[in-house]
Amino acid sequence: MPVVVKSFSLGVALALLTLVACESPMSQGTDDQGEAQLRAAIDAAIVRQGAAPLPASTAGSPPDASSELRTATQMPSDVFEALAQRIPELDGLGPQGVQGGAGLDLGPDISGAVDPEIQLSLQGAIAAAVRNNLGVQGARIEQAVAQTDVVRAEAAFDAVLVANTGYQSNNIPPPPLNFGGIDNAFTQENNQTNFSTGIQKRLISGGTVSANLVTNYTRQATESIYDPANYWTNSVNVNLDQPLLRGFGSDVNESQIRLARNRDRASLVSLRQSLLNLVQLTEVQYWTLLQSRQQVVAGAWLLKVGIEVRDILKKRLNFDATVADYALAVAIVESRRANLIRAWLNARDASDRLKLLMNDPGISVGSDALVVPIEQLVQEAIRYNVRDAVVTAVEQNPSIALALLRIDDAAIGMIVADNGRLPQLDLQAGVTLTGQDTTGNGSGSFDGAFTDIADANFVSWLAQFAFSQPIGNRAAEAEYRRARLQRSAAVIGYQSAIENAVFAVKSSLRAVTTNYQLIEQSRASRLAAAESLRSLTVLEQTLAALTPEFLQTKFQAQDRLAVAYLSHVEAMVNYNTSMARLYTAMGTGLTMNHIDLEVVEGTP
Repeated sequence: MPVVVKSFSLGVALALLTLVACESPMSQGTDDQGEAQLRAAIDAAIVRQGAAPLPASTAGSPPDASSELRTATQMPSDVFEALAQRIPELDGLGPQGVQGGAGLDLGPDISGAVDPEIQLSLQGAIAAAVRNNLGVQGARIEQAVAQTDVVRAEAAFDAVLVANTGYQSNNIPPPPLNFGGIDNAFTQENNQTNFSTGIQKRLISGGTVSANLVTNYTRQATESIYDPANYWTNSVNVNLDQPLLRGFGSDVNESQIRLARNRDRASLVSLRQSLLNLVQLTEVQYWTLLQSRQQVVAGAWLLKVGIEVRDILKKRLNFDATVADYALAVAIVESRRANLIRAWLNARDASDRLKLLMNDPGISVGSDALVVPIEQLVQEAIRYNVRDAVVTAVEQNPSIALALLRIDDAAIGMIVADNGRLPQLDLQAGVTLTGQDTTGNGSGSFDGAFTDIADANFVSWLAQFAFSQPIGNRAAEAEYRRARLQRSAAVIGYQSAIENAVFAVKSSLRAVTTNYQLIEQSRASRLAAAESLRSLTVLEQTLAALTPEFLQTKFQAQDRLAVAYLSHVEAMVNYNTSMARLYTAMGTGLTMNHIDLEVVEGTP
């Protein structure tokens, strides 16, 4: 009999080794049609939006319009040809952009002190924002938290050391006997000291295996008609609790680890999205600050030339100018002065908004320092390929990567829910080897109690199955349907993410090409407005008298030139900001700004 029992214990050990690497029953090959439909839906969404790379077999075929390399173009204008001889002179009329740099007067600040100026390049602003922005710092912390969640999920399969000890004293009155007038003299008093230690481990198969050693020393009372001996009892226990259907398999039991890893990946993608948005916002705000300072330049120029016209009208009062003419000139000058004050406010606010994004300790929002953008606006034509831009967006846009992770999360949930539909069938198995020793001086021997264990003289074992299944199984079936619907919703979200990315790329490309056309068109408008003012100046020098009507016409020409100048600046700013939005939509904003996202793995 002992030989048979030893063979069974060896079989249990082999079964444990086998169960460690097993997978869930009925998990392979299930819902193959659904998986194929999922993949087909994803591929169709990519192809439908023209977001799939062209196959090699199309290399010799006629090129598709969307796959051609194109260059942004500008519409020709007759203005440049007509004014070719005077363009340098006309460029010198009106507001001058060079005045938008250092030393620009922005009026008094709330502190009343002289505001220091800090000249800043675009790359310097972006680098400071990436390094110090509070929103990005929060995203970095969230990414680090997600890394700890992965470690915590993996730690569910770590071995656990358990131990306990105790002392128990029993003093129970003996049961009464009535046998020939003889009382019961068998005592039931004893003292027990016990100690146990062992290891428990959760298996990826869903079961739990444990091994422990139990030591018990029993000291019995000696006040009886016999002299009971004290003794040591040692036992070694190996137990296994293993689900065989529901809850079985690595694909189910490691689902939390996979979900945690997906959350870690999602946090990294979200961090990249935050950086992309921050780079775009910083660049847009940088050019917005430049534009707002140009508004100050235009406002200051309008005020200066308006005062000149007003003073001329004042001298001509009671000659050929009426009080009404002079009052109108004064109203125009004061209106221009009010617009200049508003431009001061916008320029200061734009500077503080850029400082807020940068969060640089050396240029804090609370400081009075004024940021002066020194970068030149890009005016070179962009070369682009619509299909390549869309494909790049599908490959690198963070929103699409997040949508894919949500599909994977939903697929994991469906696997778990599918397994939950199975009946509950659990195996409980265990082997216990026991030894006891009462040798020596009546107190027993601790080492001697292991002799029986080594010889396997006393072996106990247990093997039993437990089965349960809800009648109708409606809750599990509903959970599985819910998981399938969630995966379908995730696929729809992925399709929506692709469509939004394609729309963002095409819209940004359209804005880039349109704004590039507007750069030349607005410059032609500015030259024409400058020519109008130049002609009035020439006419002014040839007239013997300056009529109020002529001076009003000059006011209007000044306004038109200032508006045309600001429109030209706006077109250049919009061209640069639309390129920043294009790179964000494509997911290449970090690469274009030479920013590398380095992930430092957390220490378990």
